[in-house]
Amino acid sequence: MKIDLYDRKILYELDKNARVSFSKIAKKVRLSKNSVINRIKLLEKEKIILGYNTLINVNQIGYTTYDVYLKFVDTTPEKEQEIIDSVTKNKDVWMVSKVEGAINLAILISTKTPEEFYKIWDTIYRKINNFVKLVRISILLEYHHFTKEYLLDKDASARSTATIGKKEYTIVDEKDLKILKLLSENARVSLLDLSDKLDLTTKSIRDRIRKLEEKEIILGYKINLNFQKLGFEYYKILVSLNDLEIRDRLYNWIRTKPNVVYFDRFINGADFEFDVEINSFEKFVALLEDMKRDFRGVIQEVQWFKPTMIYKSNYFS
Repeated sequence: MKIDLYDRKILYELDKNARVSFSKIAKKVRLSKNSVINRIKLLEKEKIILGYNTLINVNQIGYTTYDVYLKFVDTTPEKEQEIIDSVTKNKDVWMVSKVEGAINLAILISTKTPEEFYKIWDTIYRKINNFVKLVRISILLEYHHFTKEYLLDKDASARSTATIGKKEYTIVDEKDLKILKLLSENARVSLLDLSDKLDLTTKSIRDRIRKLEEKEIILGYKINLNFQKLGFEYYKILVSLNDLEIRDRLYNWIRTKPNVVYFDRFINGADFEFDVEINSFEKFVALLEDMKRDFRGVIQEVQWFKPTMIYKSNYFS
């Protein structure tokens, strides 16, 4: 499917707020409401839109997120897919990506205690340890989501950022947790559907969601795009630095690049990590060369790998 400028405008509005109404999108892109609905249905049917994610600051409600990198060894394509399917079906795993390069599989697990993580990871690893090499386990400190300005070739200098990371611990009740779980599965789920599933009034649910947003437990609502069908490739970049003091300056540099979509900060990670969605390898190389030139003398090494398929993406489970 070839998408046009109207489709890109719709995707851009959904990336800014995936819960925005069809009417508001129609007003923004200057199409009728029915036209917007039909276009979104087609984008979903063609798997360009894979889903709608709610950005939940799980750190704030007591969770720690672990990032696990694995390399396949002595396997066949069939065995690799079997492992991926098994890990993806695990309800305790929140994200699963297949990767090309120094690693082959990236897994995200969030738990309330290190002991809980160990039990989950040990159960997974015992089943697959003959076929994988553990590359690293790191703890996520911050995860910055930038709006996808590249969809409309917009200036990225003033774009908005949603940051998942440690803030003051907030107690939420069981009803809020159920709302968060349902929103994490589909950010566009209606208040009526939530009401049916939770046995709460739509007003009560609306008020609870508003309070979760005010407390910055819910940070936003994002579209889950199939970047490959848009003609884009996804790269994760790991930068080793000679001078850690320049991290803020480097962050300000990547923030102005419309194809940079995420920034990550880990314990046991690289000195500086960020993610790019870009429509050619040549442009990706040019971006890295620009960075090396602008930060000559302080960048020690740049590594990258390429996620090729995201099998699971959830910010709360």
